[in-house]
Amino acid sequence: MKKLFTLIVVAAMAFAAQAAECIAADGTNTGEYAPVYGYNNDYDQHNQMQYPAAELPGMAAGSEITAVKFYTSTPDLVNALGSTVTVSLANIDDVTPWTPDAWGGISGNLLDAAVTAVATVTPAADEDGVWTITFDAPFTYTGNALLIDVQTVAGEYKSTYFYGKEMGSYLVMSTYGYAGSKKGQTVLPKATFIYEGGEVPEPGIATLAEANALEDAAEFTFDGDAVVTVFKNGYLFLRDESGYGMIAGATGEFANGQVLNQGWNATKTSDDGWVWYTGATELSASGETNAELAAAQKLTEFPDESMLNAYVYVENVTISGGMMPGLPMRALPLPDNSSISVTSTLWSMGWPASGSKNIYGVICKVDGVLKINVVDFQNYVEPEPEGMRGDVNKSGDVTIADVTALIDYLLSGDATNISLDNANCNLDDDVTIADVTVLIDYLLTGNW
Repeated sequence: MKKLFTLIVVAAMAFAAQAAECIAADGTNTGEYAPVYGYNNDYDQHNQMQYPAAELPGMAAGSEITAVKFYTSTPDLVNALGSTVTVSLANIDDVTPWTPDAWGGISGNLLDAAVTAVATVTPAADEDGVWTITFDAPFTYTGNALLIDVQTVAGEYKSTYFYGKEMGSYLVMSTYGYAGSKKGQTVLPKATFIYEGGEVPEPGIATLAEANALEDAAEFTFDGDAVVTVFKNGYLFLRDESGYGMIAGATGEFANGQVLNQGWNATKTSDDGWVWYTGATELSASGETNAELAAAQKLTEFPDESMLNAYVYVENVTISGGMMPGLPMRALPLPDNSSISVTSTLWSMGWPASGSKNIYGVICKVDGVLKINVVDFQNYVEPEPEGMRGDVNKSGDVTIADVTALIDYLLSGDATNISLDNANCNLDDDVTIADVTVLIDYLLTGNW
């Protein structure tokens, strides 16, 4: 009998060990319209939330979802709603964002998806704000996007809020009231799915450096944070803390600074030392931004191989005009007296009008030589000169004329055409007769 009990315990432990958690839309933003809209909970409601596949990391096709958790910042108010909630799940091919209207609501209708009612419960969050819903029967996830459908019987109205992630598009809709009022939000509620089984996915690539190091024709899933630096003509250039990458044949809408959703797939390819990714799928922007990583880097010396695919610019290049059908191969001088050629392999561009320009482009490799593949020209703007201690009259030199200008200011109080910053010769953050003494000493000795 003892042996049989031991076997039962071992079997139970083995079954429990198969359970796993998938945290979706993990963020610290808050929204009020889902999974329940507490403020209008005195009306029946019907709410839906769409979770992109990229927000369901690690949960493979065939997984059996047994429970879901939501996270509220107002647990006492959630527990006071006094309503009955029926939660359903549905597999959908992809998310279909709803559209906000001019009145602060949302247009469109709830999705007509084949949902399966799997739990009817009363809202109940623990002291940490975790509301756990255990389904009556497991729900089989097929590997794409997931819809959570919540239908609520009217109860008390309370101002409830739930944690989630800012998505940049409306993936939440709440309908309520006798007139079918609608609300929507871009904050997708954080949800932890408890599941069992499913095929264990291969570990994803977490950095661009890892992707670039793969063998040619290797297929991979990218699970890191890649930032868009420039998107043009279907070429999407990326950067992360490890380096740079390029996706060829990208479609969709992308803006500089956007962070891509994790979980996109591609094939690593290279030619003449230039690495890129082809056949990218599940590619979308997450709604988060990183302006620092997206900014073009100032190129002051000849780049090395580690800069391939880097978005860069060369400052204050003097060029002569003449529109041409495509950019000729030209050498841009760099501050260290080296130079780098420019080309238009990816984009047909005309040579701009004469003048000083900042030239923006991507480091590439053509016939074994590093070049700049030009993306854009911008007019160069001469920066304001930095201050010069003692140059009171802003002439660019420190002379006896600055002593005169300083004394005139102290007598008249008129700061027109002088620099008070430069006049602060003793660096005490005030301009007084003491600065005249320090300035005269400098002119006599040559030392501050």
